[in-house]
Amino acid sequence: MATAATTTAEACGASSMRQTLGRLRELMRARGVAAYVVPSGDAHMSEYIAPSDKRRAFVSGFTGSAGTAVVTAAGGAALWTDSRYFLQAAKQLIMHPEENNAQCTCGGCWKLMKDRLPETLSVEAWLAK
Repeated sequence: MATAATTTAEACGASSMRQTLGRLRELMRARGVAAYVVPSGDAHMSEYIAPSDKRRAFVSGFTGSAGTAVVTAAGGAALWTDSRYFLQAAKQLIMHPEENNAQCTCGGCWKLMKDRLPETLSVEAWLAK
C-alpha cells in the first residue's frame, strides 16, 4: 500500500518500469539503435489513440496526452512535455535525483524536460549532447 510520501511511480511498479527500459535498451543495442524517440500519437496522428498505440505511456509511465519520450541505448531517458503536464509528469516518472547531485545508477530514471522553457534543450540538442 502506498503512503502519502510515496510517489505515483513508486506505487505503480517502478521496478516494472525499470525492467521495461532495460529490455528496450537490450533490443536497441542488439539492433544498433542509439536512440529511440517515442511520440504521443499513433501512425495516423489521431487526436484520440487506441490503448495499443500508447507506446510513450508504456515505456515511461507518463499518461498525459502531450509529450515525447526519448530513450538512449547508453542509459539516458528524457520526457518533453509542456506546462500543462509538469506536475503530472513529475508524479508519474521515475525521476533522476539531480536535486541531490546524485547519479541514477539503476538505468531506469527519467529526466523531465520542461518544453518551451528557455533553459530546456530541444530533443535534437539533447541527443547531440
